[in-house]
Amino acid sequence: MKLSKNKFTILTAILSVGVAALAKAAVDNRYEAYTGEPAPKNPETDEASIGKVILYTTLTAAIGITVKLVVRKYFTKQWKALDGEVPKHLN
Repeated sequence: MKLSKNKFTILTAILSVGVAALAKAAVDNRYEAYTGEPAPKNPETDEASIGKVILYTTLTAAIGITVKLVVRKYFTKQWKALDGEVPKHLN
């Protein structure tokens, strides 16, 4: 099986979506465990203050991006080790 650039791009996209979903679920779980309240997913509700919404959104984004970067870096390293082709900007 040839490990092409197109397969790399498709697999990293799928992996990124999956990891982002897991990271969001983890943040939701930790937020609820720490505060005892459900995560403020809708800023339009009266239960969520703007501060809580901003905190939740910031945490979700920061953790999601960090996890995606780490996973993509590890995946790229393993792909290269298997003699797979990667896009030019990753060489």
